[in-house]
Amino acid sequence: MDSQIALMLAQDGVVNGAVYGLMALALVLVFSVTRVIFIPQGEFVAYAALAMAALQTGKVPPIIWMLLTMAALTLAVEGWRHLRGTRVA
Repeated sequence: MDSQIALMLAQDGVVNGAVYGLMALALVLVFSVTRVIFIPQGEFVAYAALAMAALQTGKVPPIIWMLLTMAALTLAVEGWRHLRGTRVA
């Protein structure tokens, strides 16, 4: 193994450690505020990794369309509530 491979493996280890550390920090912060263990947090990391892989291949991630659809639905519902005059306290 030459030094370039060793440096790539070390960089990969640091990046993986940073991702695990950020995940642990996020889990602790959510638990300390809500006292609920947020189980689907790993799914968000998986979606982010898949979206990044799609972007690197030059494709539009499918999750973008779902997010845009949900944003449009939220905007429509809020507009409808505003027209009706109902407020959520």
